[in-house]
Amino acid sequence: MIGSDSASRGLSVDVVIPTFRRPEKLERCLNAINRQTIAPHSIIVIDDSEKDLGPAISRNLGWKKGSSDIVAFTDDDCVPAEDWIENIVDEFLKNKVDFIEGSVTTVRGDSSISMDPHPKDKWNRFKTANMAYRRSVLESLGGFDERYYIHREDTDLAWRAINSGHRFSWAYKCIVHHPDRGGVQRIRTKSELLLYYCDPLKYREVAASFVSFENIRSGELKNRRIAMRKYLDNEIKPLSRSESLSLWSWAFFFSIMRKMKLR
Repeated sequence: MIGSDSASRGLSVDVVIPTFRRPEKLERCLNAINRQTIAPHSIIVIDDSEKDLGPAISRNLGWKKGSSDIVAFTDDDCVPAEDWIENIVDEFLKNKVDFIEGSVTTVRGDSSISMDPHPKDKWNRFKTANMAYRRSVLESLGGFDERYYIHREDTDLAWRAINSGHRFSWAYKCIVHHPDRGGVQRIRTKSELLLYYCDPLKYREVAASFVSFENIRSGELKNRRIAMRKYLDNEIKPLSRSESLSLWSWAFFFSIMRKMKLR
């Protein structure tokens, strides 16, 4: 590694990377972290290739192994910019926040494009491809909710942090490149229901992101609504008729307001 250790700037940083059967991409990610202008205190890789427990469990195993003030999360198929750690430390010191979300780019054709949240979105965001938390926040909240599998565990953690009074900032200088993925949505009904029950009001914005002419024409939106109404699992209940009606009414309203650029 080049440059000084992150602790020399006043805050130490552990990097946690869950990995699943992608050794070449993991190597690319680790090479990028080894080129940081300021080295992290530690790099913790949790290999889930055999048990396939999911990223929530892997990330919890990872951050609990470290000891630094700050825990930075990225994925095994991501490539952090060389000043990623340096900008993370600066963001926490400058703004005195409790957790941050950074910018993510990907490739489309020959161009690098943004994967950042819609500028109007306050809640439909928070991806652990590029996020960092104070260790004290993770400890107070118990880390990621391990009932989630594949997706939404990162948004859930951020919502719980905000609802608990922890301070958040958008750190656009903290950049991670996600070269192999753009516009991919992975939807699991259980995860959607868990996130809904985490905060039904915030979830309205998530539901609004599903509303599109394409999803209406294809029947995807209808299927999603039915799935959340008919889901069968002893661990989590489906939406009631009134909950579903309220949620999707608000989702359509938010979607229309966004298209009219009023929200």
